[in-house]
Amino acid sequence: MDTLCHFLNRHWKDVFDQATLMLLYSSLIKELRLFREGQSQPTKLYYFLQLFSSSDYKVIFDKNYHHALLMHTELLESEIEQLLLEKNTQLFQNPTPAKDADLREMVSDLISLYFYHPSYHSEGYEGLKHIGGNLAFKFLHTYPYQNTSNLLISLLPSASDPLEKYTQLINDIVCSKQNDENRDLLLYILISEIIGFYTKKSDFLYKKSKEILTLLSTHITHWNDEQLDYFITQGVFNGYGIYPNPQTKIDKIKSYITQLNKGDGNAKIVKKRVKEYNQEIVNIKNDPNAFINTSYNKAAKKLMVKNNTITFLENLSKLTPNSKTKVQLEQLIERILALKNTPKAFPINKKPKIKFNDLHFKLLVIEELMYNKNLLTPKFDLTEFIAEYHQREIDKEQEGYEVIPEVLAYFKGLDIPEELLAKVTSLTQDCGVDGGSEVYSQIWPFWDPGCGDEVLKVSNKASKDLPLLPNLKQVIGLEHSNPSKKLINSFKAHHIQLTEQDV
Repeated sequence: MDTLCHFLNRHWKDVFDQATLMLLYSSLIKELRLFREGQSQPTKLYYFLQLFSSSDYKVIFDKNYHHALLMHTELLESEIEQLLLEKNTQLFQNPTPAKDADLREMVSDLISLYFYHPSYHSEGYEGLKHIGGNLAFKFLHTYPYQNTSNLLISLLPSASDPLEKYTQLINDIVCSKQNDENRDLLLYILISEIIGFYTKKSDFLYKKSKEILTLLSTHITHWNDEQLDYFITQGVFNGYGIYPNPQTKIDKIKSYITQLNKGDGNAKIVKKRVKEYNQEIVNIKNDPNAFINTSYNKAAKKLMVKNNTITFLENLSKLTPNSKTKVQLEQLIERILALKNTPKAFPINKKPKIKFNDLHFKLLVIEELMYNKNLLTPKFDLTEFIAEYHQREIDKEQEGYEVIPEVLAYFKGLDIPEELLAKVTSLTQDCGVDGGSEVYSQIWPFWDPGCGDEVLKVSNKASKDLPLLPNLKQVIGLEHSNPSKKLINSFKAHHIQLTEQDV
């Protein structure tokens, strides 16, 4: 069935039109009504919704097809509301391992239609998202501690009074006496949407984090020590990979191992992963303090650029009574602020005093002054830059096969004093025959001309930069940039000799 759904996902967009979609929605409403009345087999409805609410299906939706959901939303919303009043039941036996095949999952798929099917900038878009957000909140109150789709979480900000409902939902979770992994996971997800590692400045909940904490403070004052500790430990610390009690992390790793051993994954891969997990447990037990210290530092490094998150944590600390949890929270804040205030060896300057018109030509100058003559300091080192850069995590091993944009931005903003520019007499654009330039190894670590990688070409704009180099007499290897006659003539006009690189 999964294979068939995947095939249909790829081909429906070629045959569906607006009339067909209108018919589909009408049929869906009818089938939902029959299902509630016990007059329909749920299997076909379940699998249809798996297909209809999938991300692959979204490709057929544009402003012309958006109308189908808009025309049926009143009836669809009513059916979902009624299904949310019913007790969760198994729809059929023996579903695929990744599926539950229960009423809860089917309702989740129905609400997902409000995520995938509305077409941005089309009639009624905001209204449809609003309905989806309200239904998502009702779903989470109906099934609060079961595996919840992140997709439904993303609908919450579109609901009416989302901040009030969001903080109430958090309070309900904290005050719940139910103790299981799904409860922990839901709290983690909700808090991560506000102050997590991957929030962006444009995210609604991140922008409203101060207001959320203000609303949440009315609940916090009524929490007992255990509830407050749960909120900070599970919602904040564990979300940042911080485990003040290392045994908590060990227990979590053991749970991962149990799940791996129960699964049907590739035996060789499972064995390797279990071995890695067991070694991680050994490392934690051997030096728990190092584990805690490392986790604080990693979290602080990622959070130091998130001003709203820092403010949230500082204000949360003020609401926290003197306790072990407060000390740990303040320790995290101190580390964040210490990193934030540490001077950077390689700050990205957006307004250099002397600006080059052609960045690639400037790289030749940097190569000469920084790496050949050792005059331009500090000498840029990619490893050090990555260690101190906190806007995002740069993975050299994954990203080094292309230009790393932040490194290029650093060189673009790098100030080169006039007195050093006057010392440039020769430049070389190395095609790789002589090992390539050092500046390339920093910008593009795995640049490989043998695999077809080309030099970063110098353009006609470089002609405007020549007056910055009053003593430049020779440029070697410019032919690798396939220079235009105009550019070549500009070099000649400044009495600069162009010499081909000896390959």
